[in-house]
Amino acid sequence: MTPPVFRLPIGVNCSSNNGKVSVSGSKGVVIFDSVSNLYRKGNMVLFLPYLTPYESSLFTQAILGVVLGYTIELKLQGIGYRVRQEKKKLIFSLGYSKPVIINIPEEVSVNFGKKTFLLISANLGVLQNFASGIRRYRYPDSYKGAGVLYENETIVCKEGKKT
Repeated sequence: MTPPVFRLPIGVNCSSNNGKVSVSGSKGVVIFDSVSNLYRKGNMVLFLPYLTPYESSLFTQAILGVVLGYTIELKLQGIGYRVRQEKKKLIFSLGYSKPVIINIPEEVSVNFGKKTFLLISANLGVLQNFASGIRRYRYPDSYKGAGVLYENETIVCKEGKKT
């Protein structure tokens, strides 16, 4: 059996220290836990003992993230739903009596449109957790279709009560 060898793209640096693997590139730095030690020769990387399939997918996601970056676009659908940024916090008006305030993780940056906002990060896991955490505050309603939606998500609305 041949050992799994990873080839790093140009401009990507990889290192391991005390059970943490760090991958850095032009879009940012991704750090994840691994029990394997990293051995590098040129742009070739070998992990001993071999990475589990889960850690291998984390490593490939980290490489793609630091080279290309990941984006998730969220859309606010509903009357009076708004979002704004103050310092490192997102402030949502989602129809509750008080605004919802969420801290933005350091790895995530936010760009705003009129009713949409774009979350950008090199770390896919942090980005997906942050997006689902935002969405949890106002999950799309199955009767009105209002809430926090992903960019291409369509809500099939149920028929209301008949008299």
